[in-house]
Amino acid sequence: MKLIPILPLAVFALASGAFAQSKNFSVGASGRAAAQVFTFESEAELEDFTGLTHKVTGNLSFDPKAKTGSGRIVVDIASIDTGIPMRNDHLRGATWFDATKFPTATFETTKVAHKSGDTYTVTGKLTVKGVTKTITVPATVKYMPQSETTQRAGFKGDVLQVKTSFKVTLKDYNVTIPAPAQGKVGESVTIKLTVFGSAS
Repeated sequence: MKLIPILPLAVFALASGAFAQSKNFSVGASGRAAAQVFTFESEAELEDFTGLTHKVTGNLSFDPKAKTGSGRIVVDIASIDTGIPMRNDHLRGATWFDATKFPTATFETTKVAHKSGDTYTVTGKLTVKGVTKTITVPATVKYMPQSETTQRAGFKGDVLQVKTSFKVTLKDYNVTIPAPAQGKVGESVTIKLTVFGSAS
């Protein structure tokens, strides 16, 4: 009879051990900012262009055994460069992303589902220009234990790489295309994100 209470404790201990495998990673840590890459690609009848920034920060949590995790990524909207200063100014303006009022875009996970290998489906809340919508996107997640290779690359501790690509319809986030730019900006843009997290 005295063994009965031990069983729940053993189960709890095993469960706690499983949760303990989760590792925390810092994105955009000092010295590795250039490794973070956010782009949006616009394709329109009269012009194609790409916006780029390396100012991406955040925190990720990942369990390499259970193959699940969570995270929050922040992109500095004001730092996005499209290659043309005037276009950059327009992009930061009130009609577009209104970077003065909404300086960042964020994505926070609500569900991570493992598909196969390094392939996952990630659901979360994307906030752009003060508008938050739940989206589901594909992602590639690679966990790399600390090694001579990761150390030579300038990373400390274990490394987590996350890559995703998906489309966003601009009007869904109150981003409007002014008359002078019509035909030069796509109604939807392709978002591509690659981030590296260092174990904290």
